[in-house]
Amino acid sequence: HQKKEAARNDALCDGVQALLRDRIIQGYNEYSEKGYCPIYAKDNVKRLYKPYTELGVDDVITELVGKLLQMPTEKH
Repeated sequence: HQKKEAARNDALCDGVQALLRDRIIQGYNEYSEKGYCPIYAKDNVKRLYKPYTELGVDDVITELVGKLLQMPTEKH
C-alpha cells in the first residue's frame, strides 16, 4: 500500500511540474515574440517558477525564466 501511495505522490508531483514547465514555456514564447514582458506577466512567471524549482531543477527553464525577466516591460 505504501509503495502505491508513494508512486501516486511521485506521479502527482511529476504532473504538476510538467504543467508548470509547460506554462512557463508558453509565457516565454508569447513574450519573446512580442519583444517585451509586462510586469504582471513577470510576476506570474516568478510565481510559477518557485514551486517548479521546489519539485526539481531544470536548467533550460531556469535560462528561459532569466531571459524573460530581463525583457523590457513595455513595447518600444
